[in-house]
Amino acid sequence: MFSKKINFIAVNKTYLEVWPHPKPASKFIPDEYKKLERFSNNNLHAPTLKTCIPFLDSMTAGYIIPFDQDYIIDPVEGDFTITAANKESDRDSYHEGSQLPEKWRKTRDEKAGKFINKWLIKTPPGYSCLFLKPMNRLEPRFDIIPGVVDTDKYVNTIHFPFLLNKKDEQFIIKKGDPMVQVIPFRREPWKMWSGFYYEKLHLKTFNLLNSKWVDRYKKMFWNKKVFK
Repeated sequence: MFSKKINFIAVNKTYLEVWPHPKPASKFIPDEYKKLERFSNNNLHAPTLKTCIPFLDSMTAGYIIPFDQDYIIDPVEGDFTITAANKESDRDSYHEGSQLPEKWRKTRDEKAGKFINKWLIKTPPGYSCLFLKPMNRLEPRFDIIPGVVDTDKYVNTIHFPFLLNKKDEQFIIKKGDPMVQVIPFRREPWKMWSGFYYEKLHLKTFNLLNSKWVDRYKKMFWNKKVFK
């Protein structure tokens, strides 16, 4: 069943038992989501977010690399600093504002931070990885800048730039918190088309959806995605 394998390889054996290891994203489901009832006040007319399978599928897609230690973020007069708990000299880094288009610099800070990742990611031939802010988790303090890397060929540490949103006070990022979501995908050529024609399958889908109240998409169309 599991014909494809993604490897997360620590670059320093000393910390292998200290760092939180990457895990399937399904292991990082927030407690507030777990506690959420499927229907408000048991009213079938009032479904909650928990009935939305696409929301859950995106939340649990791929893998999560957690923060390896605590970080303190200090906003200082339009700037900010990052201080790691173990204070290693290479634990923080930045992208200066000169690397960004001028229009972007006017709406964000003059620089972007960078979280240093100490895991190598290796995928099978023909597979790349999308790295992005963990989806559908409330983290308003900062935004990871997404990126795609061909991890079958590029065997090196990949670091994660971020933009700071919370600029009014100091805050701490805790060891083990989700840092980045990693979604492997196969590189394939695609071609698009747009236009109009009457699709009978669309009408069939619409009629099927209108034949049930609860778990319509899940029971009739959904396929389980597996990341172990």
